Amino acid sequence: MLDERWRKLSFESIKGQDNAIDFIRNSVANDRVSNAYMFIGPSGIGKKLTAVNFAKALNCLSPKGGASCDECVQCRKIDASNHPDFRIFSPAKEDASFGIDKIRAITKDIGLKPYEGKKKVYILDSADSMTQEAQNALLKTLEEPPSDSVLILIVENVSNIFSTIQSRAKRVRFFPLATDEVGRILIDKYELDEKKAQVLARLSSGELGKALAYNEEAFFNKRNRIIDSLRCGAMLDSDFDGFSKSDIRIALDVMLTWYRDIMIAKTGVNTRAALVNVDKLDLIDKEAKKFDFKELNNMISQVILTSSFLEQNINPKLALGVLGSNLMHR
Repeated sequence: MLDERWRKLSFESIKGQDNAIDFIRNSVANDRVSNAYMFIGPSGIGKKLTAVNFAKALNCLSPKGGASCDECVQCRKIDASNHPDFRIFSPAKEDASFGIDKIRAITKDIGLKPYEGKKKVYILDSADSMTQEAQNALLKTLEEPPSDSVLILIVENVSNIFSTIQSRAKRVRFFPLATDEVGRILIDKYELDEKKAQVLARLSSGELGKALAYNEEAFFNKRNRIIDSLRCGAMLDSDFDGFSKSDIRIALDVMLTWYRDIMIAKTGVNTRAALVNVDKLDLIDKEAKKFDFKELNNMISQVILTSSFLEQNINPKLALGVLGSNLMHR
């Protein structure tokens, strides 16, 4: 099912990905569509939305310049996620592997003719989490793909994909947005106040989807709670009660940007435009007087190390407990 905010969004609504979109539109307009694509880039920058609009363009009854009309029955059905020739496959839950069961579902369906569209389109979200078994099954499909089907693999880490799959798919690169551009979109389109938009844009690393995910009062409450704990020197495991693994990653991002801001402020150079937590300038200045550069560098290293532990599937609670101890007893 598509995220509600994505419905009826066109290519024009995708910011900062002109090269990727021009390539897709030209492919459709000139009837040079391949059977498989890899959309490669960080999360939250428009890869899936581009893939959905690609599916619409391929099946639209009144396409123009390689783009969909967004009004015909084919476009409306894809927007509503109820088109019989359009499917999105994702891992069952966050951080889960993309299993062979989903590839088997594609294999079973892909040999059939389109029910009512021109092309059958399959979007494999988080395809870089596919198991080896799933990739082997997908490879068999890619070796002899039906001419009326298109597979789109949404990928962050292309090194996780078999080279034999990579060689059979056209690569389309997507790049992070400029921080200022993310901020403008948050202000103009989502009507956020400027200071909040600046914080979210700078936390997002150029990923609009991440900024939107952070755009909740609960996030700012958690951020304030974490910063208060760091300032008081009393970060406890209980500070993270109820946090999902995704929440913990966000918490580590908050810690990293907090210490980074303090280090920037400590230089004494007029670098406020480079700060992330622009709504806490006075606190940052106070904290900068409490630490030397060696201490700050050590704390930043500890946070980065903990982030790497999480990627290795070490128990998050244990990793955070060690981090808290190291930060509080520096």
